[in-house]
Amino acid sequence: MSATLRWIAIAVVAVLLLIALSSIRSCTTAKTETKLAKSQAGAAIESGTDAVETVGNRAQSDATTDAITSENDNAIRNAEGANAPVAAGARDAGFASLCRRAVYRSDPKCVQHAHP
Repeated sequence: MSATLRWIAIAVVAVLLLIALSSIRSCTTAKTETKLAKSQAGAAIESGTDAVETVGNRAQSDATTDAITSENDNAIRNAEGANAPVAAGARDAGFASLCRRAVYRSDPKCVQHAHP
């Protein structure tokens, strides 16, 4: 075998090794990118689930608060002496505080008060 053929063979083997190494590196990179994408998708799903639960919990809390406020209002209105005259300032402050609650915003007595 001549020296030229030997160098050509060495060059071909070197090129094949470089191609193999490049292919291995590409596969490793693709696997890493796939793993990262799966992790990011999982984190996004968990984050979305947490957000939905938070909104649901907040809505439930608001509904519970509004129900308690309505029950308190009924208890106060039906208490003995509920029809007794009240000073205008106390009456207005009471209405204003009730009208800040979502459950009373549509009440005709609350229309004149600004909503938060």
